[in-house]
Amino acid sequence: MKRGLSLCISMLLLFAVGFAGAEAGGDRAEQLHALSVSLLEHIKAGEEAQALDMMDEAMRGYLTGAVATLWPQLTSLGGAFERTGAWKMTQQEGFDIIEMTLIFANARFIQRTVFDQDGKVAGFFVAPGEVEGEEQTAEVPGMPAGIREEAVTVDAGTGYPLKGTLTLPEGEPVCGLVLVHGSGPADQDETVLVNKPFLDLAWGLAQQGIAVLRYDKRTFTYGEQIAGASDYPSFTVDQETAEDAAAAVQLLKSQPALAGRAVFLLGHSLGGMLTAYINTKGAGASGYINLAGSPRRLWEISADQNIQIAEELAAAGDNEAAEGIRLLVNAAQEKANNLLTLGDADALKDENQVLGISAWYLRHLEGIDPVQLHLADGLPVLILQGERDRQVTLADYEAWKKGLQGHPAARFKSYPGLNHLFGQFEGEAPAFQQLMTEYSQRTPVAEAVLEDIAAWLREHSL
Repeated sequence: MKRGLSLCISMLLLFAVGFAGAEAGGDRAEQLHALSVSLLEHIKAGEEAQALDMMDEAMRGYLTGAVATLWPQLTSLGGAFERTGAWKMTQQEGFDIIEMTLIFANARFIQRTVFDQDGKVAGFFVAPGEVEGEEQTAEVPGMPAGIREEAVTVDAGTGYPLKGTLTLPEGEPVCGLVLVHGSGPADQDETVLVNKPFLDLAWGLAQQGIAVLRYDKRTFTYGEQIAGASDYPSFTVDQETAEDAAAAVQLLKSQPALAGRAVFLLGHSLGGMLTAYINTKGAGASGYINLAGSPRRLWEISADQNIQIAEELAAAGDNEAAEGIRLLVNAAQEKANNLLTLGDADALKDENQVLGISAWYLRHLEGIDPVQLHLADGLPVLILQGERDRQVTLADYEAWKKGLQGHPAARFKSYPGLNHLFGQFEGEAPAFQQLMTEYSQRTPVAEAVLEDIAAWLREHSL
């Protein structure tokens, strides 16, 4: 069972496998729900002694001295707290898990409280989302004329077949494109609150003659099974992303409509970091499009995001919360600098997690150098960046440009006004700590992005 605290500052960048399990009910469920509410009240009030008294020994070790920083982080992200919402209880590996919606003025979160058989808190997680029954859904227009869709199954032969959709243009396609998600569980549309960027890409590009394959991410479909597996502690981006993406390319290449035609990889966020790596797994893609990817290490990006929040808190006069975040980041950086020195046993320990991310997972990522992989294979690569993106920033974009200076077929373009989802947010940009507000506005992938991708694909499919 994964333990510890995960305040999900960036829903597209922090790695998490959502816990699920068999639903349970009865008196114990009611009792544990009441305990979850009590824990929340202690955290709201900054009552560390009372909160720690509810926890097992390991959790007390993790959170001693940190409880007072938790609530300011949540309110800085979500605004004023309003109430709790729907809840449910599930069971896994002998633990009971209460999932409860926390409703803030600008965002909604799921509080997951993990209880052992003695009723002690053995895990505590907070991440964006809502318990089923209150989920905010994206309203999108109907499928445009001139394209069609087929249901497919992406199967890497690992026991995790995935539902997918192949979107085809009228007539023969110019080429094929596989869409690869960012971090965390995501459906095939890469739904983020009311936004569906992968649906926008699939429909928009199919209208321009591109066959597009998208699929549910493994951690979206099998989160419970993965988290309960004996090999879960050694989970890496291979199992999270690379194996299935490589299988998706092979599936698309096998389609009769794509016979003899090029197939490309498009990765968003973490997916944009991994495109060339995916090709080392036998994908056979002809080139890459990296949307808001980064050549930097994942933990560095997460640390920068946390520092942004600390700076905003300090500017608002909440120096205590800001200092708490800085201390957490400093401690995380010390751990991260030692990742490659960790042996297997130490890499599996929860105490060596970095900003809530498994040390084993990050140690594996340390061995992946996106820039060197692109330079080594020399395949065409298009790097696109939204200039209003606060998760993966222009600093990451400039790092790509610097690293790929000697690449024979690298192209770069940034878009003023576009955010991490490559949409145009209307209104004054919210603070970084309130990005959920921005993603609560429907911001379809911009037409300019669709046109540039389609033109690049046509150019490299000749």
